[in-house]
Order: sequence, then structure tokens, then C-alpha cells
Amino acid sequence: MNKTIKKRKYTAGKITYKILFYLLLFVLCVIFLFPVWWMIVNSFKSQSLIYSDMGGFRTFLPTAPIGEWFISYRLLFVTFKEFGRSILNSVTYAALTISGVLIINSLAGYALSRFVFPGHKLIVSIIILILIVPVETSIVPQYVILFRLGLLKVPVLAYLIPGFVSPFYIFMFRSFFLGIPRELEEAAYIDGCGGLRTFFRIIVPCSLPVFATVGIFTFMGSWNEYIFAQLMFAGHQSMMPLQTYLQIINKYQPQDLSLVLASLTFSTIPIAIVYVLFQRWIVEGVAFGGLK
Repeated sequence: MNKTIKKRKYTAGKITYKILFYLLLFVLCVIFLFPVWWMIVNSFKSQSLIYSDMGGFRTFLPTAPIGEWFISYRLLFVTFKEFGRSILNSVTYAALTISGVLIINSLAGYALSRFVFPGHKLIVSIIILILIVPVETSIVPQYVILFRLGLLKVPVLAYLIPGFVSPFYIFMFRSFFLGIPRELEEAAYIDGCGGLRTFFRIIVPCSLPVFATVGIFTFMGSWNEYIFAQLMFAGHQSMMPLQTYLQIINKYQPQDLSLVLASLTFSTIPIAIVYVLFQRWIVEGVAFGGLK
């Protein structure tokens, strides 16, 4: 069977359109990235050099001698003894939050996708309605509930527990599980698998895309979380995550702009790495959430 290959014909209009399109993308990329570039470049300079270069094109160039590039980073750890601990705290909180979110929300989504019980449709409707409520409106009710339960005496638990459950993630898991054929579970039941074993041995391996997407979103949300951490860890510097500890660096007197920029660079690097390595999952997750 002969296969005919259709060659694309590029007219002058199409070529002009593509040039303008990619030029627009380049301009937007520069606009969004130049503040990050400025932050990283100036974190290698001293405060006096930052101010002397400011106002000219040199402010976007690493004008300091190479041997002096990491002086601000060394001073950052020397001046603020708890800075390294705050990074470790953020990593620990993010890991615990991801584990809790994946286990709790996936089980909830699986139950809502497979079992029919009294109030099933009502619960699903409530979850969908909660999605339109801004997260900020739940901070005060959550704080009051934690106070009534006496969990404020243990700031770490009070900070982590509210983040373990998300209506959006339950909805994502439920929507994905609805697309998995029930015949797979029925075959597992015939072979003697129980409910939990079927979930972890059959459903989870078939649902790696949604698990990866939720894990990435959870990491970014946990790493950037500030408001609730500020409420829980006020006065507990040793337990503060990085985003909260940045305020201590910013308010330190006399303020050193190079130290502030160095600390902000530390807080940006993990998110940048996640975006670069897992951008495919992020795009698929956004598309999946919009389609479902």
C-alpha cells in the first residue's frame, strides 16, 4: 500500500504569523523571567555593588569577581543560625504532606467512585461546591477547630493536619478512577484480593499519572504555603518552614539586600527544578482538571 506524504506548504502569511507568534512568546518569556534572573544575579553581589549597578544594564550582569560570588550565601548561614533548619523543615513538611494527601485523598476518591451509599451524591455535590470557595476563607474556621481540639499546643500537627485533605484532589482522584474499567477489580476479587489489596495492587499502578500530578501540586503548595505557617509557628523559629523564616531575614536590621536575595534564591530553586523536570505532568494535570 503506497503511502502519500503530504508536504506542508508555507505561504508568506503563515511564515509571518509564526515569526510574530514566536517573537511574542520570547518577549513574554523575558518579561516573566527577568525578575528571577535579576534576583539570582544580584544575590552574588554585595549590597553596595547592588545599589551601584542599579539603574543601568549592569544590574542584570554578575559584575562581582567570581571569588566573591558566594559571600552572601556564606553570611546567610552564619548570620541566621536557623536558616538551614528552616530549609530542612520545609522539605520534611512537604514530604509528610505529600504522603498524607496521596493516601487520604486517593482513598476518598476511590470510595466515591466505586461505592454507592446513602448521601453519596450529596457528598460529591458538596465537594464540587467547595471547589468554588476561596481557600483563604477557611483559615479562621480551621484555626478555631484546631483550638477546640487542643492541637495548637503541638504546632507541627496543627500545621500539617489541615493540609492532608483537599476537595480538589478528591475530585481529581474520583474523576480518574471513574475511567478505570471495573472488570480489573472484579478479576482481582475473583483471585481472592480484598478491597485494600485491590486498590494498592490494581488501581494505584493504573493511576500513576494522577498520583504524580497531585504529588507535584501538593509539593508546590506546601513549599509556598505562608499564611497558615505564620499563624502556627509564630514564636517558634526552630520549627518555621523556609517561607515563614524569610520574613525574619527581611526584617533583620541593618537590612542586607544581598542576604535577602540569596534567601529568596534558595526558596525559588526547588520550585524551578520541579517545573523543569515535571512540566509535562503539570500541563497534563491542569488539562485533566479542566476537562474533567
